[in-house]
Amino acid sequence: MLRLRVWLLIAAMALILLDKFSFISKFRDVVAIYVHKQVVMLEYKIISYPKLVFLQKNTQKKLETENIQLRQQVEKDALLLKQQNNQSTDAKEIENLNSESELYNNFKITMARGIIDVNYLVNSKLLIDRGSSKGINLGSTVVNKDGVIGQISSVNPNNAQVVLITNPDYKIYLQNQVTKSKMLASGIGNNNMQVKYINKADKISVGDILVTTGLDDLYPANIPVARVSKVFYENNGFNSAICEPVVNFNKLQYLLVLKNAQQ
Repeated sequence: MLRLRVWLLIAAMALILLDKFSFISKFRDVVAIYVHKQVVMLEYKIISYPKLVFLQKNTQKKLETENIQLRQQVEKDALLLKQQNNQSTDAKEIENLNSESELYNNFKITMARGIIDVNYLVNSKLLIDRGSSKGINLGSTVVNKDGVIGQISSVNPNNAQVVLITNPDYKIYLQNQVTKSKMLASGIGNNNMQVKYINKADKISVGDILVTTGLDDLYPANIPVARVSKVFYENNGFNSAICEPVVNFNKLQYLLVLKNAQQ
């Protein structure tokens, strides 16, 4: 028994010396540090994973929201730039029409901008940004570069309201641009006009352009008003037709208010 204890003591001392003066101690320390590091990292990942996932989702959602807002802002800026360009183009065309056209030599002209409001959708009326302080009078007529828009129905110092040619209260005598045959036109709503009392001997076809006669001193002659879209052949001595305005009211921006200079 004593001999066994001696051998065990010798073996223990040998292991201690071997651990202290050989590579085993360094290897053990490296392994211990590596294992400890991996355990700590694994523990950190396990504890932090839910927070990281939540943070990632929040960050991703925030970035998506910012991207949507940025895209909307870019689209809004592009639309605004397009509108400004369109307004600039329309204003230039109106100014050229004002200065170059001989049609309006006998008329006093005021340039205005159309403002679409509830009355435009419900009653076929358009608000403009000029009133009596700028020389706009009740009964003055309104046109743009494409043709006739309507007539001033009410006015205040800063604004005026235009009855569009499609309004049922609006009536005007027109003539066929080609045949010069005369007829009475009135608004019937829904962006349409009705033309009555067309002599059966006068030819009228779908696509014909109807223009002003110039006989009422309200409009110059030969200003486009409407395009024939459907013809009705009546049993009496006259025919009738449905027409569409040549002016696109949905894109109204700048327009001219006319007043006969001799009135």
